[in-house]
Amino acid sequence: VAIFLLYVLVIAPWQHRWGATDDEMARTLPGDEIVVPHVGSVTRAITIAAPPDKVWPWLVQIGLGRAGWYSYDWIDNDGRRSADRIIPEFQDLQVGQMITMLPGYGPRVRSFDPGRYLLAGDAEEGVWCLALEPIKGGTRLISRWRLNRKLTPANAFLMLLSDPGAFIMERKMLKGIKARVERAARSSQEAVSTA
Repeated sequence: VAIFLLYVLVIAPWQHRWGATDDEMARTLPGDEIVVPHVGSVTRAITIAAPPDKVWPWLVQIGLGRAGWYSYDWIDNDGRRSADRIIPEFQDLQVGQMITMLPGYGPRVRSFDPGRYLLAGDAEEGVWCLALEPIKGGTRLISRWRLNRKLTPANAFLMLLSDPGAFIMERKMLKGIKARVERAARSSQEAVSTA
């Protein structure tokens, strides 16, 4: 009971808002109107030292069988390395396209605005929004999951088992996107300065 209470009262709230400011937690993002969860809303964010148009191509190509998840590839990309470059053939995003998490499973793209947000999912399973907010010196990448869950003993147990893993994977993904975007931006600047 003590471990469960520690997780619910201290660890989960920190995981569910990792990197996000109070304003980002309170802000309405695309998809919020689709699922109003009793529990299961998670907002995480990271600052990237590049403009949104340099981050967007990395989001478009995300997924198993595409550029990967920029996370722990041995777990979530079938052991294949996530891309470390923009792959032109994966830059054509379509509404209805699946963002594959497991073979044959993943949320479908619901809507997007290039350079601003990508929204996937539905009211039954939940929605995932990746939003890009321009800031001085770069971009805030905000990831929000809204799951359609009610707090029941079974769901509480499921959250206790799955939430830490989801946090570890998404945190690594956000950091992986940041590293790739910033590395590409540095390479572009170096190429310009040596030309």
